[in-house]
Parts: sequence; C-alpha cells; structure tokens
Amino acid sequence: MSRRSFRAEVEVPRPAAAWMLVMVASACLWITQQLDVWVIGVQTTAILFSLWRRETPFRWQKSPIMLNLGMIGIVAVTIEVALRNVPSTISLAHFAALTQGLQLLDSRPRKTEFLLVTMALFQVVLAANLTDSIFFPPLLIAFVVSTTWTLLVHTLRTEAIEAGDPRGVNRAVTPGLLRMALFGSTLSIALALLIFMLLPRMRSSVLTASSLRPTVATSGFSNRVSLGDIGRIRSDPTIVMRVETLKGHAPDPRHSYWRGLAFDRFDGASWWITPSSHIRVPGSAESGIHLGRRDEPVDLVQRIVREPVEAGVLFAMGRPRHFQGTVRVLERDSSGGFYAAGQRDERIRYIVGSQRPNPSEESLREDSTVPEPRKHGRNLQLPPFSMDVAGLAELIVSQQTRDADRVRAIERYLIVNGRYTDTPPEADPNGAFTAIEIFLQGGMAGHCEYFASSMIVLARSIGIPARLVNGFAGGHANRFGDFIEVARADAHSWVEIHYEKAGWVRYDPTPPDLRARPEVLLSFSEQMKDFASAVELYWYQHVVGFDRSDQMHAVKRAWLAWRGARNPQSIPQLPKKSTGWTGIDYRKIRDWLAPAAALVALSVLSIGLRYRRSQRTDVPWVYREALRLLAKRGIEREPPMTARAFAGSVRRKTSATVARAFDALTESYLSERFGGRTSPTFAEQLNALRNALRAG
Repeated sequence: MSRRSFRAEVEVPRPAAAWMLVMVASACLWITQQLDVWVIGVQTTAILFSLWRRETPFRWQKSPIMLNLGMIGIVAVTIEVALRNVPSTISLAHFAALTQGLQLLDSRPRKTEFLLVTMALFQVVLAANLTDSIFFPPLLIAFVVSTTWTLLVHTLRTEAIEAGDPRGVNRAVTPGLLRMALFGSTLSIALALLIFMLLPRMRSSVLTASSLRPTVATSGFSNRVSLGDIGRIRSDPTIVMRVETLKGHAPDPRHSYWRGLAFDRFDGASWWITPSSHIRVPGSAESGIHLGRRDEPVDLVQRIVREPVEAGVLFAMGRPRHFQGTVRVLERDSSGGFYAAGQRDERIRYIVGSQRPNPSEESLREDSTVPEPRKHGRNLQLPPFSMDVAGLAELIVSQQTRDADRVRAIERYLIVNGRYTDTPPEADPNGAFTAIEIFLQGGMAGHCEYFASSMIVLARSIGIPARLVNGFAGGHANRFGDFIEVARADAHSWVEIHYEKAGWVRYDPTPPDLRARPEVLLSFSEQMKDFASAVELYWYQHVVGFDRSDQMHAVKRAWLAWRGARNPQSIPQLPKKSTGWTGIDYRKIRDWLAPAAALVALSVLSIGLRYRRSQRTDVPWVYREALRLLAKRGIEREPPMTARAFAGSVRRKTSATVARAFDALTESYLSERFGGRTSPTFAEQLNALRNALRAG
C-alpha cells in the first residue's frame, strides 16, 4: 500500500493559518491591480464566509455537485477574461483567485493541504510576474511563515490519526513548535536573500506590472507626430522619469531639458523623421556602450528610471557619449534619437554620460548656420505657405546681419508677442491656411508645439536649417530623495538650429509664463506622494533593478567590509559625513541604530517569554473550546476552581441537557489529562454540548 493511499482523511477544521495563508496570497494578487473589482469582492466574501463557518459548514459545502458547478462558473469567467485580448497571465490570475476561494469553501474530508498551498503558491508566482510593488516582499515573508505552519499542523494531525491518537496533535502543537517554524521560515528567507545576491542575473521576458500600464503617450514620441499631440498629455501628472545626477551639476529643473526625438520633415500639420529606419548601436548596453571616442570626456552623468514610453524612446540631457543600462538592444535613428528596441512597455533603468555644449553668444555670432551634411536639405524643407509667412520672417530679421542674431530675433519675437495656452487655434475649416499660418496671423496663442513649429518655419523661410525636438523640460525636485521627477505634464517641444562649428544648438521660443510647473509649498498629501515616490525609486534601484553590476558592487563592498573588520587599517576610513540617496547622514543613523535594535530585540524576547508562559498548558483543545462556549453564555471558570467543581456550577446555571453533556466531556478531559487515556468520543461530546447550548 502506498503512502498516499494509507494517509488518513482529516475532518477537523483547517488551522487558522490556512486562512492567513490564503489572505496573504490573495493580497499579493490584489496589489497587482489586474483583477476585476468584483472578483476581489467574490474572493474576499468566500474567504470570510468559510472562516465564519469553519467549524459548522453548510451541507452544500460538502456537495460535489455544488462545488463542481462553482468550478464550471470559474472556468467560464476565465474564458471571458481571456477573450478580452489581455495577457494570459491576467486570465490565470482571475482563475487562481476564484479557485482559491472555492477551495476554502470545500469542507469535504481531505487527505492533504497541498492543493490549497499549491494554489496559494500559484497566486504568489503570478503576482511576482505582475507587480514590482514594494508591498510584495513583506507579503511574501508572511506567505512563507503561514505556509510552513499550515503544512506542519496538517501533517501532525494526519500522523496523529494514523497512529490512533487523534488528540495527540494538541500536545505536539506548542509554542516551542511555533518558534521552530518561525526559525525555519526566517532561515529560508535569509537563504533566499543570499541566493538572490549571489546567483548570476538572468534576463527575463516575464510580464511585469509596468508592462501592463498604458504607455506614456499615444502620440508625441513616435516617428511621426501631429500638431497638438504633446499638448494633449500636458494635463497628466503621471510620472515618466526619475532622474538622479551622479556626476556634474544638473541645472535647475526649470531650465532642464531631456531630449527625446528630433523631427526634420513638416507638411504643415505633422512632423516625421526621415529616414524612419533605426540602426542598431553595436555593443552591450549592460556592459556599457561608447557613443563617441573612448577618451572623450563627459561633464554630466545621470541615472534615469524611465517608465513605459511609446516606441521605447530613451531620454538624455545634452549630447549622449556613454550609455549603460537594462536595454537589450540599443538603436539610433538618423536624427540622433535613441530607442530601447522591443521595450516600449517596460520600465528601464539606464545611466547616460553626456556632454552639454554651451556655446557663448560671442562664439555663435562668429559661427554661421549651414545645413547638416548628408541630410540633402531636409532641415530646410517647407510645405507651400503664403507669402505672408516669408514676409514676416524677413521683417523680424531685417535689422540683423549675423545668423546667430537672426535666430535670436525670431526666438525673441515669439516669446514677446506670443501667449502660452493649452488651447491651440482651431484649424481652418476650408483648408485654405495651415495651423501655423493661423497661429502666426491670429494672435500667436498656443502651446509649445505651435511656437517651436512657427520658429522653424520662420527660420527655414530665410535659409536657416532647423528641426523640431520633442522631450521633457522642467520637473519637480523630490523633497525626500536626491532626484527629479519628470511627469507627462512636463512634455515639451523646442527647436535646434545647426551651426557649422557648434553643431546643433537648442532654442526655446515658448513663453515661459505657463510652460513650467511652478514650485509651490507642498501640502501634507503631496509630501506623502514625494515620500512614496522616493521609496519606490529606492526599491526599484536596489531590489527590482538589481543587476549584475549592482551584484558585483555589493560583493565588493562586502569584501571591503570583511577586510575592514579584520584589519581596520587596511581600508580608508569613512568621511565624517556619509550621505546616500536621501541626503541623510548615515553615520548618525549608525550611532543610534545599534541601541534601537537592541531595545527592539529585548522587547521581542520579553513578549516571547510572556507568550510562552501564557501558552504553557496541557489542557486539550476540546475542553478549552467547551470553556469558550460556556463563557459566551456568561458561565466562566475561575482559576482556583477544579474541573468537577466547575461542572457542578454548570449544572446549577444551565439545563439538564447541557449539564449532562458537559459532565461527560469533563470526565473525558480528566481521564485524558490525568489518566493518560484518550477518549475516542471527545469530539462527539463537544458537538453534543454545542447542540445542547443551541437548543437551550
């Protein structure tokens, strides 16, 4: 006979840890925000209902027909979700959530809890592929502990039944066993952390929560954009990037520009890049790619965490010279835009070293504007415009003789005479005039795309090569982290002019009055958002985005710390002030962290000792349950009262039926505790007492 066929069926209620196990596994799925709200409601109702009827389930909870009907309904829901054209992982999440609730409702005798645990584990695995939330790790730890305890208690119960001593499990489940379960769980978690630190990082195409969010814009960052695309996303506060400056001095957020794509062709309504093809940049982005000469210096190094963006565009401040990050294939277009090929729906972390050319006005005045080589005049191309546009351009620059002065005159004209608004001019219903012509002749009120496009049209009208750039400008300095948050609302368009010596130079003709977000005193809720954003970035940087370079850095630091512990003189001393991503002095934290940790350890030890003393009892669980049922009726046993004396008190305060049931249970209790004989009818006597109390 196999071990599986020999194993006895367990009819007693599941341990409370089983509900904790399911709740934790379910919460892991809930934080992914991928389940329908009604599914969460149904699952929660099933969990609470099964816990309420844990000891006295309804008859239908043991009916195979009813349970199979429930399973058919779950399959139907799973198919319906799959037909929505969503990733299969999400439909499996719906299946797992509903099936887990049905598992708890199933009160039939069972030989094992492995199916319940397996389904809970399946939920956790799905959640790990659907979220990178900071709340997932504590839920995972709670899952490990509750799983260990659930399997342990069920195994002990099964072994006790097989040994002919069903009540023996009560003597085995002690605080000492709980401590061992906690110790084993803690050890396994510590081992998992060690493995996480040491195992080589593997690339993965597993679906993550970030890949399920909509990209940053439906337009504005692809090879072809229309006037108004950027303006449509400027009211959205969703964060696009978090930028940390690792080397150099980044400008004030109000004067910061992160370049995305540059467009050279214009038809009066849309911009596009020609040619539209991308070229793969040779090298491994994970190891680092040089985009210029290896000895070429960089004056700014920034680490950027970019959320999903259409076309997989990567953003950088200045002229990128070096690139390293979690990009599988780095591509480049003909206008200098960079892309993470195939990763438009992923959160990406990368470090970019840039040069920020800042030519002086004097040097630009000595320079001259020329078309970019090999562009065949694409930066001078214009669609047919009325003569009024060319006449306006000539009028604006009529007093200037140098190219740089003419460019500044056009920029200044638009800034002084224009007015920023997110409501651009309406197009000509007859199609006689383009949107730019209407803008220039109708009061010049619009958003950044109209100002930038108008400057390019005016510049090209007098033979100055120019192109449109879409990216982000501004941002918000996070109060709790040393980084800048860039939101969709910071999307912006500006102009680049090509000079013979200086190359492409940035100009911004948009009036600055409403372009940048004003810095205001943050409310408490906004400060909490800043704090949550800082925590999220720290979590992603140090855990979710923990790659091979971070791994090697951590091993190196551990090695130096070990050498320093053995020989403090072998490594340099820490500086007086050691600050990290929050700007906090970590040496001060070290000074109070040790006594605080000791205080917490002593408190936990004290609570544990008290718990051990309070739980040190040999009273069988059936008798404890009987005392609890009587206490609910106001009949409580005083500490000095003997079991038989309390039974006499019960006889005086209750009906004869209740008294007889409790007398029989009391004798079985005394026989088991002091006589060493286990009563086979102990559980039946408890049910008889419960029924008598209900009837009375």
